Amino acid sequence: MTYIIKLNSFDEVAAKYATTPVLKSKDHPKEQDIRPIGGRRRKWERIIKVDDHTYALSCGGHADPVFHWGWGTSDKLKEYPLQPQDTARLSPIVWRKHKDGTETITIRNGQGSFQHNAIYSFLNRALPQELRFRINRQGRHAIYNRAEGKEYYLPKTKTVPRYVYEANKENAAKNKWYTQRFKDCMVGFDNMSLTFQRTAEGKFVLVGKAPKEMVERKRVLKDDKAKFKKHIDEVYEWALTMYPLMRDQLNWGFREETNKRLRDIAKEHNVEGFEGGWRDLFELCKPQLIRNILAQPDHVMRYEFGLAAMFAIKAAMGLASDKRNWEYKGMSDEDFEALLKTKVRAHYVRWINALAGFTKTIKEEK
Repeated sequence: MTYIIKLNSFDEVAAKYATTPVLKSKDHPKEQDIRPIGGRRRKWERIIKVDDHTYALSCGGHADPVFHWGWGTSDKLKEYPLQPQDTARLSPIVWRKHKDGTETITIRNGQGSFQHNAIYSFLNRALPQELRFRINRQGRHAIYNRAEGKEYYLPKTKTVPRYVYEANKENAAKNKWYTQRFKDCMVGFDNMSLTFQRTAEGKFVLVGKAPKEMVERKRVLKDDKAKFKKHIDEVYEWALTMYPLMRDQLNWGFREETNKRLRDIAKEHNVEGFEGGWRDLFELCKPQLIRNILAQPDHVMRYEFGLAAMFAIKAAMGLASDKRNWEYKGMSDEDFEALLKTKVRAHYVRWINALAGFTKTIKEEK
């Protein structure tokens, strides 16, 4: 049973905690104080009393003193024990009653750049009626305040308890799989939560400012790319001329044969910067190698790079042609051909930019 009765105030949370029998079993002694917020089979979704003025609604994870499962992190708990303040800082939902009698609710997203479906589900079910968790089609997370009719951005978080940070640091030094996990975490507070104050009428008002919404944007390194403009155009013109003659050969089998030939060429000529892939041609190669191929018409991999350009052209042709009967319906053949040339060229340019490292990614406030 995943249903949770909505708790709309600090007093309702405190009353729910006080009236919920402690779950006891061979695995969970009374001292663990497990009080499920909903169905008792989902014992990890529970109310944690931090102190008389602070209650956390938890669905397990790093900040839960009992259900703190993690990827290779629990071994560090003895060295760096979890503290009550960690639970109060890092749980998905925390209710507080302050000295002046005001109530606040603090909401946090999951930690790390990967998916946190359990937390999304929990927020959706455990937030008060006036606050809603939302995800749009682009994966943007937000809290919708019904009283204002307004959304507030809720970013994924970075702060973790000390034991998680130390475990990720140690694991990343041994195994590259943990590198991103270590990059995604920090011990200092990240200020990536939302706090709302509850009014006497049961509505909510944002406290302070919402976290800045940062977006990644690509910028072309124009000075670098300008040096290769002539070479980029030459490869494109050659590929566009040869494409009609070789179109029927550009299939999966031919790409695999070309990949195999590239690996043999790299081995025979000791080509620096080459990394063999099993999908798109040159997808794993270093940008400097791509620039060398562009600048040297007699490069040992120049012909295969031309084939790769043809595969890029074919992909663009296919995307545009698929839309001919719906998005571009009603367009004359002449206009569609002009549009197709524009689409193919744009796709080729993006492909070259990515392979040759002609772009950089920056973060800007949205």
